[in-house]
Amino acid sequence: MWSGEEVYGMRYHETLIMGAIARVYEDESIEVISEPKLQHCTYMHRVYGIRKVCEDVVKYVLKLKIKEYGLFTPKRRFDLGRIVAFGTSEIMSWGIEKEFFDCAVIVCDGAGTIIARSPQLVQGVGAVMNGLLKTYPINEVIESIEKLEGFVLDKDNATIDQVEGIVKAIELGCRKIAVSVIGLRCWEISEIRRIEDRYSVSVTVFSTCNTLTKASCITYIEKADYVCTSANHMLRKALAKKTLIQLGVTIPVYILTNKMKNLVLEYMKDFDEQFIIRRATLPYEEEYTTKCTQCEWL
Repeated sequence: MWSGEEVYGMRYHETLIMGAIARVYEDESIEVISEPKLQHCTYMHRVYGIRKVCEDVVKYVLKLKIKEYGLFTPKRRFDLGRIVAFGTSEIMSWGIEKEFFDCAVIVCDGAGTIIARSPQLVQGVGAVMNGLLKTYPINEVIESIEKLEGFVLDKDNATIDQVEGIVKAIELGCRKIAVSVIGLRCWEISEIRRIEDRYSVSVTVFSTCNTLTKASCITYIEKADYVCTSANHMLRKALAKKTLIQLGVTIPVYILTNKMKNLVLEYMKDFDEQFIIRRATLPYEEEYTTKCTQCEWL
């Protein structure tokens, strides 16, 4: 039975988007509860034509995702293809397809932490989703996940707990596990590493949604294998010396371990697109690299 909190007599999802925190209520109304920290996002400009980020833009993008993809609703879609080249869901789903991973522990609106063995489910969940802080169970979403061979950690409350997700994945027999952890829950990474050692399994940690990450998070995030730096220039500087490869420039992704480096090089063999390989001092940024100018670091 649902035991979470309600606001205005309604359950809600709470999500990160463009440095803001927003709530999507059961009636699909949207409330931005913290102002966006970005003034401009190159990715949002390219995809949605947005030049300047503001509260109305946050609502616009969320409404579009609700309409087009059914996010946060019973009509949630899971038939989505690749959206970006080096995204978390893109690499995870490829990794499952190529048997680098047995499963992925990820988070889905309407379900919370789930264990996905299907590449379609991983990409369907992650393709257009932002970092999720809170959610509530939606029966239709849970049923869709289960039809795609997914396991929902907590059907009653849609709990988000990646640590318990790893434990459950191990119980289900998975030994090579990918897991996503958002910046505001970065402390989970240390506990996941302890579980990895305790059970002698291989866990590949994808640190995501790091625009609001602060300096105190570095001790956790540097234990990840893959870090999407989002719009966080200070995070890029802090991780630069430890980074083996930077993927992309618009929203740089940092590869921190040899395990992830080898996986990414295999992943790139399947690319049909052109790309450039060059040496560089990190962080490597251009004028169009997304940067948060109002984020707090200390």
